[in-house]
Amino acid sequence: MNAIRIRVAGILTKDEKILLVRHEKNEKIYFLLPGGGIEYGETAEEALIREFKEEVGLSVSVSKLVFVQDSIPPNRHRHVLNLYFLVDSSFYALNVTKDAVLKGADFYLLEEFSKMTVNPDIKTEILDGLKAKWTGDCLYLGNRWKD
Repeated sequence: MNAIRIRVAGILTKDEKILLVRHEKNEKIYFLLPGGGIEYGETAEEALIREFKEEVGLSVSVSKLVFVQDSIPPNRHRHVLNLYFLVDSSFYALNVTKDAVLKGADFYLLEEFSKMTVNPDIKTEILDGLKAKWTGDCLYLGNRWKD
């Protein structure tokens, strides 16, 4: 049976920098916002707090839901629904848990971020949101599948 995977991700900024995790898969390097799948019986907030702790060793507080976005490839062999939240932390020292795909994490200058390979590609929306100080409603960004 096919199932939709629901993934939460957090937007954490500090001093004109944004936290990204570096992935390496199929000889490709790309970046994502920290986060991961929601487990059965877990709220989106609980999942995001857990994922930040697991991936980068940070305790975060979750605030506003800012984006919802699908990732569905043309052959429809999988479907991921991404929920993007603003998060905050009072502690910024990273303790990255590396695995087969996750190879690192760091805070990147927003100037650098705009030129990086980020999956899904929602860099423009994030930068616009930061400039506008996240006023307005949550946005649905549609399907942003990228190989």
